[in-house]
Amino acid sequence: MNLTSQLPLIRAIPGRSQPLLHQRRTVVASSNRLLISSLTQLFDGIGPLVGAATSQDAALECLGVGGVELLICTDQLDSGDGPALVAAAKQHHPGMRCLILIQRPLLSTIHAALAAGCEGLCSGERLGRGGLLEVLRAMEIEGIHFDPLISGVLQRSQAGRTGDWVSPQEPSLSQREEDLLRSLCNGLNNQAIAAELHLSINTVKHGITGLLRKFDANDRTQLVLMAFQRGLMDPPQPSPRW
Repeated sequence: MNLTSQLPLIRAIPGRSQPLLHQRRTVVASSNRLLISSLTQLFDGIGPLVGAATSQDAALECLGVGGVELLICTDQLDSGDGPALVAAAKQHHPGMRCLILIQRPLLSTIHAALAAGCEGLCSGERLGRGGLLEVLRAMEIEGIHFDPLISGVLQRSQAGRTGDWVSPQEPSLSQREEDLLRSLCNGLNNQAIAAELHLSINTVKHGITGLLRKFDANDRTQLVLMAFQRGLMDPPQPSPRW
């Protein structure tokens, strides 16, 4: 995607951040070191950014400094996960605001974030285009806010439950199973999945067999269709014809 036309908007992000982040003690947590670096630059001169971590335990240690008002984390961490981090943080700091950057917009991940008491949800693909600031700004006004992509996943799920076709109880998926399901929905074969997720071919085959069993699907095609129907995954967008 060519973002040249959006460079003025991207360059304006630090200035737009100042009133939202000024003097707000914040901790960030993510398995993505580049994202942590970007957020550190965003907070530079605005902050204070009082802690950064890549795992759930390390993030909770950062929160122990006291007075933290905002936690920004991703759903994926080196160990633990974003929803579990928010749930643990809320137990010790109930007044702290929490925003999760959803890198894998699966319904199970979103539901876990909501159950944890997260006030803001932002899809990872909107980072760098002001999506994070939009959610933060809406949180200031509305208290709780989800960006359009996240809201769309929830709405499709609700439509599936209230329409003529009622989906069965969704199986609980581990992080690896969610990653495998996403790769299948992206049309990858076993070899490509193994390379992308750094797994052996046998581990990939075993994981897919487990997914077929959990969803009671006859084959991969039915499994992918069920994932789309239940709002677990967004169908890939067709390439433009021009």
